[in-house]
Amino acid sequence: MVTDLSKIPDSPGVYLMKDVSGDIIYVGKAISLSRRVRSYFQSSASHTPKTKVLVRQIEDIEFILTDTEIDALVLEANLIKKYKPRYNVRLKDDKRYPYIKVTVSEKFPRIFMTRRRLMDNALYFGPYTNSRAIRSTLELISGIFQLRKCRKPIQPGKTRPCLNYHIKLCTAPCRGAMEEEEYRARIMQAVRFLKGDTSGLLKQLEDRMQLLAQQQDYESAAEVRDQIEGVRCLTQQQIATSGTDDRDVIAAVSDESVVFLQIFYIRHGSMVGKADFSLVGAEGSKEIPEALATFIKQYYQDSPIPPEILVQYEVPEKELIMTWLSGRSGREVKLHVPQKGDKKKMLDMAVRNAEMAMRVAELRTGPAEASQAALQELREVLSLERLPQYIEGFDISNISGTNAVGSMVVFENGAPSNSKYRQHNIRTVQGIDDFAMMAEVVNRRYARLVREDMPLPDLILIDGGPGQVGAAKASLDSLGLDIPLIGLAKRFEHIITPHKGPSEVIILPKTSPALKLLMYIRDEAHRFAVTSHRRRRSATLTHSELDAIPGIGPGKKKLLLKHFGSVEHIRSASLEALMGVKGINRTIAERIHEHLATQN
Repeated sequence: MVTDLSKIPDSPGVYLMKDVSGDIIYVGKAISLSRRVRSYFQSSASHTPKTKVLVRQIEDIEFILTDTEIDALVLEANLIKKYKPRYNVRLKDDKRYPYIKVTVSEKFPRIFMTRRRLMDNALYFGPYTNSRAIRSTLELISGIFQLRKCRKPIQPGKTRPCLNYHIKLCTAPCRGAMEEEEYRARIMQAVRFLKGDTSGLLKQLEDRMQLLAQQQDYESAAEVRDQIEGVRCLTQQQIATSGTDDRDVIAAVSDESVVFLQIFYIRHGSMVGKADFSLVGAEGSKEIPEALATFIKQYYQDSPIPPEILVQYEVPEKELIMTWLSGRSGREVKLHVPQKGDKKKMLDMAVRNAEMAMRVAELRTGPAEASQAALQELREVLSLERLPQYIEGFDISNISGTNAVGSMVVFENGAPSNSKYRQHNIRTVQGIDDFAMMAEVVNRRYARLVREDMPLPDLILIDGGPGQVGAAKASLDSLGLDIPLIGLAKRFEHIITPHKGPSEVIILPKTSPALKLLMYIRDEAHRFAVTSHRRRRSATLTHSELDAIPGIGPGKKKLLLKHFGSVEHIRSASLEALMGVKGINRTIAERIHEHLATQN
């Protein structure tokens, strides 16, 4: 049973909600634990669907008292990171982007690559997305500035230098070969280089490469060329911005189930890197401000904090979060929502990058696992006897009833099987009648499968509404076939079944894997139909019986076919109707009449 709510104190703290198995399913904080926890169980509360499901699963509640609300905020973030509760919005990607770290607080600093940014008074550059370029740059720094890489304690005169000293990649401060002041000067030169002051260095390297090439030392010249590429690759990530401040720019977008975030790192007025993350557990775009607040609390637990963080929306508990950030960084930190100017432009660019990351993620979700999830959902939604591993999709394409084409695409295990696509030229239908055309194509396709004793599909998808679905169903009935059949109406993406009326359609959420798969099949059938129709129309315009008629060139042929729609309609047209086409006089009209009459 749930803890006696009357015993929960009216104090700041953190509450942990558990299910019947004792697993922590939600962690929250409050300035008043009593009021906050009670709010979950008030009948008048307007909870989100996710919260309603959460409340039904709560079996027990534990709480931890804290001295202040700030302490509760920190503890909440730590517990979410530790337990990853199912109903909390939480950081999904724990990947680390590489940085270049300069240990300036050491007597003889080192420069190396790391994937963790710590609050340790070191200088960090990045993050970067190309670790190979970083390694090349670090090798370049070693070759030029000869800085130490090892972690040996510096005991001048008491340590034997390593191999790097003998191959001129280190000045061996460990043996007292260089004074601290001179060594630190080299470190600062390397820091200026990392900040983007590379013009002089690039010129020096290019001159050296040319000299080595003239001396026919091509191997060494190639090494210098690689160093130049490393410098350029690193500096390409630096996009100039106005001002000289340090700030992080955070943008978020949602696909209704996952929030995708993009961070731009601005250092000394330049964009030195970016990173993308995602949060799971949010209920769509309405929760983006809350998701931003959650991300900030989780991300800046162990990351350096700039004096300004730009976000799209005013986040909940903004003042509390700024107080916490300021306390961690030792200086004032602002959360700001820019409305215009360069900061707004930079934020808009971050939003576009977040949207691109979301689209890429959707494309990557296709292969095996996501496809099986979509097929399983289809089976459940449509009450199919087996998994629809083999699906055929149909569409019709025509313009004014001419050159009509029916397309059929095949999807196996959720992926297109292009070699099995088929095109059906409409033979029996004249004019514009999509229903009759669909009936013809479906009848021809499955009559052939029955005649040749070939396997039938697990599901048929029709591009269209009740009319097209009904026509396809009639064709199947005439063949004595009972194949699961549905349609997908374009306007609202509703699933149409032949057994339901227009008001009884199946409606799936836009995030449904099953709906996304059906839309993919429908769009592919439409694309193939349009391509087939365009190909057939071009062939008609290129080769026809009109080519043999004297006085009919490509221009007049095109006008005739556009006006009448087909050679058959031209054949049955009167002289007066033919003369109604621009450029067709009586003489040419009579030639057309005479020639087509003899070809009939």
